[in-house]
Amino acid sequence: MKAINRMAYLIALILTSLVSVYGQSSQDSSQEEPVVVSTNLVTINVIVTDNKGRYVKGLKSDQFSVYDENATQKLAHFSVGIGIVCEIHGAAPAHVSAMLAALKQFVGTLRERDDFFFTGYGPNGSVTTEFIPSANQVIEHLSVVKPGGPSALYDVIYSAAGRLRQSRNLKRALLVIADGQDDRSKHSYDELRNRLREFDAQIYAIGISDPAMDQFAGYRRWVFEDFTRQTGRRSFLLNSEAAMGRAVLGEMARVSGGTTYSPESESEPELTGICTQIALELREQYTLGFYPSDLTSRKWHRIKVRVDPLQGSSGLSLSYRKAYQIANIKGS
Repeated sequence: MKAINRMAYLIALILTSLVSVYGQSSQDSSQEEPVVVSTNLVTINVIVTDNKGRYVKGLKSDQFSVYDENATQKLAHFSVGIGIVCEIHGAAPAHVSAMLAALKQFVGTLRERDDFFFTGYGPNGSVTTEFIPSANQVIEHLSVVKPGGPSALYDVIYSAAGRLRQSRNLKRALLVIADGQDDRSKHSYDELRNRLREFDAQIYAIGISDPAMDQFAGYRRWVFEDFTRQTGRRSFLLNSEAAMGRAVLGEMARVSGGTTYSPESESEPELTGICTQIALELREQYTLGFYPSDLTSRKWHRIKVRVDPLQGSSGLSLSYRKAYQIANIKGS
């Protein structure tokens, strides 16, 4: 009965959040949820596109202007620190191999000053490395060795967020590859969601299937598209648990300003394509940072970003967070 109540509460919470999102105009990016920062530095990831939706490259820091409550701020650029959280299904080694192969290509796009870590987890615990292991290595470690550490999604992401905060790079992103289902974590969904709001990093989520629960895991699925909301193609899920897992991943990404992907076949080429898209978006973002002059106010600060266009370009669109709040966060 407790599990049922918990599931019902979680469904209501997510649906409430989604209603608040879809009730806004898709053309108005100024209504995004504000971000809470727990350090003096405020970072803003800005995506610049032209009137054909193409990324605009080559902009310099002196072409950007950032205003905090209409006060001009001094800017800086940063390298990126990335945490990778990957759910390992030992019963599907071929799927794990495809996923890890895609991740190896993903980290191959990182620059010398970027850094990353990999956390694989399963029912027995988790393992964290600073390289992408082989499928045999990670499956054997999680199934034969007693790894300890968090073994459920919310706890693993909670722990990974703390580790990512220690990165020397101030631009941070978390890539989560999982089915989104969790009924064993010590941390609740509310606690995780609040932590993600307080943590100035983007989450990119790739929703995969649990082969023990989905007989079509690893095969191309029926897909649907909601033309009224321009949602793009989405996989048709066979059960409510899988649908709930995808909703959780989507909400975590939305809160952080990231993106969720739902592969159809979970093959190596498809996963590689998704990872390439994430790498491209991370690389094409302009990360701007400033130290606010008022560190005592706990009100929401409104941010405006403007850019001087390149010669011959016009109609540029900017996508970024519109507000932040200073918060005192204890612990990691």
